[in-house]
Amino acid sequence: MGKPITCLILLITTLSVTSKVLPIDEEDQLLYERFARQGVEKFNQQSNDAYKWELDRTWEVERKLSGGIHYSIFVTLVKTDCKKGEEERECRKTDTLKKCQVEISRRVKRHGYGLKDVAHIKNCEEEFTRNIAKFDHRKIKLTHDDSITVQELRKAKIIKPRDYVIWNSFLDFVDRHEKRYSNKREVLKRFRVFKKNAKVIRELQKNEQGSAVYGFTKFSDMTTMEFKQTMLPYQWEQPEDLPDSFDWRDRGAVTQVKNQGNCGSCWAFSTTGNIEGAWFLAKNKLVSLSEQELVDCDGVDQGCNGGLPSNAYKLIIMLISRSDTSGRGLGAVEKDISPRKLL
Repeated sequence: MGKPITCLILLITTLSVTSKVLPIDEEDQLLYERFARQGVEKFNQQSNDAYKWELDRTWEVERKLSGGIHYSIFVTLVKTDCKKGEEERECRKTDTLKKCQVEISRRVKRHGYGLKDVAHIKNCEEEFTRNIAKFDHRKIKLTHDDSITVQELRKAKIIKPRDYVIWNSFLDFVDRHEKRYSNKREVLKRFRVFKKNAKVIRELQKNEQGSAVYGFTKFSDMTTMEFKQTMLPYQWEQPEDLPDSFDWRDRGAVTQVKNQGNCGSCWAFSTTGNIEGAWFLAKNKLVSLSEQELVDCDGVDQGCNGGLPSNAYKLIIMLISRSDTSGRGLGAVEKDISPRKLL
């Protein structure tokens, strides 16, 4: 008698039958939570998110009979403050959530059910926050010493619930980079651009094959065209009479090659080389400027330990000529050399 029953069970389980999505019974809660946590563990291993997620709640389940039982468990995940790779500690749950599906299949074996594969997560929706009202007091400063509160925008139903998480990121972005917008219309325009860029960031991070980490920058409220027009070099038209070759050395605008020796002073040589050429164009006279003076008398940069040309330009008007410091090693000039000794 047991054999026909077993055959009947196997016959039923080979049929493809789809059940309805049902609430999870209390008696089955622990089983589905165990399945869901397997999916979350796999999700944390495979996702490019910098922070770990935990199971917040299991809601419903859909069961399908197809060579076994396939479960689709509808869950809510919560982001924690624990970064991946850091030492194990008790993670604090944040207000950021997202709804996902945990998929897991169990195949019927002769002596019972067996796990077919590891649970995995799919179909995650946009992140959202538990409550946007706590951000109501935050303000966005506008030009002309004006401002607008989150509460004003929320009550006007301009911000949709699905946008709460990205809106909070936008507020952090505005504060961090001290953004100022002219009016409410521009605030909303920039938010829409920011939201689109956030989607691009998520896709890039999702498909990243290496170790790159993508995120927001001070340009995240700009469209691609705005960034090109504002930040990229101007596309100069090529003159028709442009020569095939041109060498400023033939015009006497470049000094002989200099040797910085065992001294990290490339910043000084870069500065003087640029100014020497500019001086030649302006005065028709080539003067070899003193890197020695910059290395020893520039109090902002670090001498032989490095520096920035942008700092050195501010002191270039006080340079003495190279001939006035010849014969002395870089770093050897006394600090009392008069920085006002002109060319």
